Amino acid sequence: MQAMMDKSSLLPPDQRVAPRLRRIGVCVSPSMSLSSALLACEPLRSVNRFYQQPAYRIDFVAASREPVTSGIGIAVEPTATFDDDIAYDLVVVVSAYDQPEAFKKPLSRFLRRQARRGVDLCGVDFGVVFMAEAGLLNGYRVTLHWEVMPAVVDRFPDVEVCDDVYVIDRNRLSCGGHLACNDLFLAVVERDQGPRIARFVAADIIYGPSRPADTRQSNPLSWDPTIRNPHLRHAIDLMEENIESPLSIPQIAAELGLSVRQLQLLSQQHFGETLSNRYLDIRLNAARHMLMYGDMSITDIVAATGFSSASTFARAFRKRFRTTARAYRKAFTSRQARPYFIHGG
Repeated sequence: MQAMMDKSSLLPPDQRVAPRLRRIGVCVSPSMSLSSALLACEPLRSVNRFYQQPAYRIDFVAASREPVTSGIGIAVEPTATFDDDIAYDLVVVVSAYDQPEAFKKPLSRFLRRQARRGVDLCGVDFGVVFMAEAGLLNGYRVTLHWEVMPAVVDRFPDVEVCDDVYVIDRNRLSCGGHLACNDLFLAVVERDQGPRIARFVAADIIYGPSRPADTRQSNPLSWDPTIRNPHLRHAIDLMEENIESPLSIPQIAAELGLSVRQLQLLSQQHFGETLSNRYLDIRLNAARHMLMYGDMSITDIVAATGFSSASTFARAFRKRFRTTARAYRKAFTSRQARPYFIHGG
């Protein structure tokens, strides 16, 4: 059997020693997306294969050293805790859902302590919310998973939220998780080790050209790659950007340079429904995400999604989701990890 190639031989002899060892703390949480945690670590692990000594040391950090069970049931063994006095170069917070105060309080203390030391902080998926709750993102530009965005925008007005696939804003990094972790951490590798090592790492993990940071996330509830009509794409953008104060169909048509009749005809041809119905779906889905991932009152959600009254919202929500908003929130809270499992029977 052929021995594995020594990848340090790809570098000139005077470049085979890493500039310095960087210590990375990956905060793991119950029911997290294991793929997000691993895809964040894999580019860094790959870097170590190109040097004669490691460039990165990775700790899995948690509230205790008890195993942390991910969303697919595989447990991660922490190698450090939030109380350990370790100075990291980068701390990564990975979570898919909200967590109890027993987890969030020690995490918040840990993050603030690292921030005072000038450590780079990175939020992955819902981990961005924990950083915002700790007051560590005010004045920063961030991104997170598209499902969570509506709740975060209203809850943290001092945080600039965008729908880029990842963001590096000074000493704060963020992404929505999953494959976006590869894009973000390849950018981290390029920042730390240079473009040559980044290209080697991308090839090593069999990853094509990484997406630029400003690549927009794809929201399947409003974005359909099969719809190539530029007018409808622009119409969807306008509707997503105007949820709290909805535009009228004549206003959207005027913005697109079309008549109302032309716009409605396009909507029927491509969506199979009126543009008003599509707009209502976008607003109701925004409300659904606020219920799932935020703590806004239903009264505030009604206002944030542009409904004229609570009764109008209640009728539309029940018709769309076949339950009340309050019941939907309660049911989601009780089954947060369930989407990651396949149940028989």
